[in-house]
Amino acid sequence: MKKTSWRDMAAAGLGLTLVLAACGSSSDSTGPGPTKAGAAPTTPAATTVALAVGGPFSGPEKPTGDQIQAGAKLAADELNAAGGITAGPLKGARIVLDTGYDDADDPAKAAANVRRAIDDKKVLALVGSGLSDASIAAAPDASRAGLPYLSAYASSPKILSAATDQKSVFVVPPTFPAYSSSVTSELLKAGYKSPAIIHLSGTYGDGVADGVVKRLGDQQITAVANESFTFTDTDLRAQLGRIKAKNPDSLVMVGLATSDALILKQADQLGLRVPAFDPGGITNSQSFLTDAGPLAEGVVGNTPSDAQRATPAAVALRAAYSKATGESVVPDPAVFSYEGVKAVAAAIADGASTRAQLVDKLHAVSIADTGVGPLSFAADGSRIGGRLYIFKIQNGVPQFTTGYEQTGPQSVKEVPLDR
Repeated sequence: MKKTSWRDMAAAGLGLTLVLAACGSSSDSTGPGPTKAGAAPTTPAATTVALAVGGPFSGPEKPTGDQIQAGAKLAADELNAAGGITAGPLKGARIVLDTGYDDADDPAKAAANVRRAIDDKKVLALVGSGLSDASIAAAPDASRAGLPYLSAYASSPKILSAATDQKSVFVVPPTFPAYSSSVTSELLKAGYKSPAIIHLSGTYGDGVADGVVKRLGDQQITAVANESFTFTDTDLRAQLGRIKAKNPDSLVMVGLATSDALILKQADQLGLRVPAFDPGGITNSQSFLTDAGPLAEGVVGNTPSDAQRATPAAVALRAAYSKATGESVVPDPAVFSYEGVKAVAAAIADGASTRAQLVDKLHAVSIADTGVGPLSFAADGSRIGGRLYIFKIQNGVPQFTTGYEQTGPQSVKEVPLDR
């Protein structure tokens, strides 16, 4: 049986179908199901652009999914309030979000959601998911069908390598190598020569830890220990005891906010008290600061959101998110889904009106400042220009010191703070 390409499907009418605003859902709920974002333009026959939003909207990772929805909704509300798509054949079209793509961070559900989005003629693109395993599972079908798929928050390079047929898959966040290289560079600048690593097993933890090992190896340094743990582990003292026996001068923690706070507590119980570095897990997280308490002091981490970044776009984004949610810090999942919707809107304004056209135009997107930094994509769909800001916990709050910008799929360069 002949395989149908994404361009064939687009030509056959399986790309974007424009619908009258009157045909859209009237629900304003942010839960699963079709959701309107912002008021419709006053033109009598305004068209809409339907975007699917996917993520863990139920289950243990629901907070991540809630943030993905909040960021996407904020972007759509801003665009719609300003009159919709700004240029191109769909000028004035209103963005409508369909958030009925809950994957509960289950790879099988994420893949099924992509297939449903492919079959839904109203859906132009899908923005999601949360964690990398779900996006890795979703990428092949999106790629084969030419569905523009923008991974929000999930950032494993395996997402892109899974998309083997067409270049319709994009990773909005900086990729794992950017997270690991930026923090490890700070460890090396501080002069540490005998670091140990403790990391989550699985796509996220293994991928970031591998990046740390590579960056250390660039300087002919080998970690004195490299231990792993699982999401369900609550006692890490065996791993930490083996690390302590190796006499490390520093510790790289590759986990999430809760697990990294646990690492600090149990390391302290064992008398393992060395400077700690976290490439991506704590990301300026209040929950980490609360859970770790005084043990958070001195920990170095990174985040794409510098809470004191002073560019007009950054100030506006923080103010808008705070007004919409009551939160003073824009969390990572919200940042990247916000950027994903903004990227789609920019590509439509550049002339895209079908899925195939949108893929091409997304590769040409260049936004000078989304609120967290520049946004464009490399040929493989990875983020170019993404910023990661280094902070150190001092007196219980993050103090930002420098930034790194992703310059290629595997590379970063140090940049000054935008203050």
